[in-house]
Amino acid sequence: MSNAMIALYRPSQWLLAVALLIVGSGCASNRIALDADFPVPLVAQSSTRVAIVITPELQSFVHNEKIAKRGDYSINVGAVQKRLFNRLAQGAFNAHAFTDTVAATTYDGLLVPNIAELQFATPAQSRTDYYEVWMRYRFDLYDRDAVLLGSWDLPAYGKANETNYKNDTEGLYAAALAACRDMAAMFSLNFNTAQPVQSWLSATADAAPTTSDANTTP
Repeated sequence: MSNAMIALYRPSQWLLAVALLIVGSGCASNRIALDADFPVPLVAQSSTRVAIVITPELQSFVHNEKIAKRGDYSINVGAVQKRLFNRLAQGAFNAHAFTDTVAATTYDGLLVPNIAELQFATPAQSRTDYYEVWMRYRFDLYDRDAVLLGSWDLPAYGKANETNYKNDTEGLYAAALAACRDMAAMFSLNFNTAQPVQSWLSATADAAPTTSDANTTP
């Protein structure tokens, strides 16, 4: 092969490598990490004094999924959970405190939120105009002695119209944020009427609030 042929051949190899890189970039990772504040719900406050257990597992919750021909997806919703539940508790309860472990408390009971499941769909998957995120929260309900009395499952849903977003990362961010807000709204509306919660409230009703309790940590 002549030097001229080699000179022509090597650039063509370089161009092929660049083309493969461009094609491969279409399957790049989509990393979504929520970082937002939330509104305080405007609802009638419960008189129950609640110690809310924000576990390390909740705060580190990340959903990872690989989709054929579209790449890897990572949706981090854990980092905003304490902020979310702080705003939620400000509206829902007369008194609350945060802790990171299930243990006996001076409060009426312990509420332990968990994210049991997260699923999502892009418009390319569902053939609709929407990014969608489904979440299922599970609230474990303990008495003041840290005895488990029951659990309450609460579904949440969020969607975002693809016409408002440039890519999957932006669209799924908006849908996941909407799902977190939906959970807060559903919690506020259904807390006092959900059967597992009613049983829990009944069991903790004899715990009379005091000023000192309301101003101390669990």
